[in-house]
Amino acid sequence: MLTLLLIGKTTSAQLSNRNYEIEARMHYGYMYFQNDEYHSALGRYSRHTPSYEISLHRNTYGEHRWEVLHNYPSIGFTFYYSSFGNDSITAELGRVFALYPFINFPITPGTNSRLTFKLGVGVGYLTNKFDPKENYHNYAIGSHVNAAINLSFEYRQRIIERLYWVTSAGLTHFSNGATRSPNMGINILSVATGLSWYLAPPKTHLDRRLRPKNYLFEFDGKRHFVTDYQYTLGFKDMSQEYGTHQYFFVHDLAANFMFQISERDRLGLGLELVYDYSDKITKPDWDLYLKPGFLISYEMLLDRVSFMFNVGLRNNVPLNSPTFGMLFYQKVAARYYFNENLFATLAFTTYDIKADFISFGIGYHIQHKYYLPRYEKKRHRSPVFPR
Repeated sequence: MLTLLLIGKTTSAQLSNRNYEIEARMHYGYMYFQNDEYHSALGRYSRHTPSYEISLHRNTYGEHRWEVLHNYPSIGFTFYYSSFGNDSITAELGRVFALYPFINFPITPGTNSRLTFKLGVGVGYLTNKFDPKENYHNYAIGSHVNAAINLSFEYRQRIIERLYWVTSAGLTHFSNGATRSPNMGINILSVATGLSWYLAPPKTHLDRRLRPKNYLFEFDGKRHFVTDYQYTLGFKDMSQEYGTHQYFFVHDLAANFMFQISERDRLGLGLELVYDYSDKITKPDWDLYLKPGFLISYEMLLDRVSFMFNVGLRNNVPLNSPTFGMLFYQKVAARYYFNENLFATLAFTTYDIKADFISFGIGYHIQHKYYLPRYEKKRHRSPVFPR
């Protein structure tokens, strides 16, 4: 949905002016399960898996400032299909159909050839799921509808003016984020190759000299940092453990202290406080169920949209316990800023690379400014891009 907003802000002119490409690609990969016990018990899943995709995407050319700052990424949609290799696997896992928007960030400059990183998140539908009577071998997926995530490195080489050869290596992941168990998830490590064709002669990048670089703090002689505060609500399913569909809410309160390291990203530290109702069942001897956490935060800015990446340590023992126990966890979140202060967020939390819960909520962002030291040279407000 957030990628749709980016596309919608930049797709109001004719097709010939918008650098659209259509791309077809074939994957050949290997199914991998991070759970060792599951991997060994279901070794029949660990085999080569072909899959196919077709994409429609648009290469940005500098019409908006965020496009220049991120070196002209491409935005689009991918339709993905796989039968997981053979009939025996298909009988348990079924087939998967996925549709996900993506953004592709260039790592190296250039238009004739370049290396990029693709991040795609969308929806996948698996035709088969776990059933205690009819499909009890399938502990990988507990629901038909799942999140589809693609992370890959790609190399693109121009063959002729409108035709490109594309090759990639990456990971495709399907999971419901612990909203329905079992949820071991499906991971496919694969390499791919294909062709991409411009639907019209491509529009060249705008000259960088027309959009001069704004150096940090040049606008008003002040440094600045930001603080943001957010509340999200998540839920998790414990039916695999207890035999019935029991859902437990997870309350998550977080605060981040971030420094602006460039116009396109921020880096900082955060504190988090989690109250997980499922702990009352899984940890009945606890006296206090609050779990504080400390995390490192990185935010990548794209116009009104941003992506937040967190890694941290969370307390995993009672607060009044004489022992010390910490759990390493990760969180990926997408944000949409309604204005300079208010934003909505959707977050996916994992620990030890295993899904914990998905949450959504709202937050408030505050920018703080302070004057530069006197010895630093004062910079004037940019006449081209005033803030």
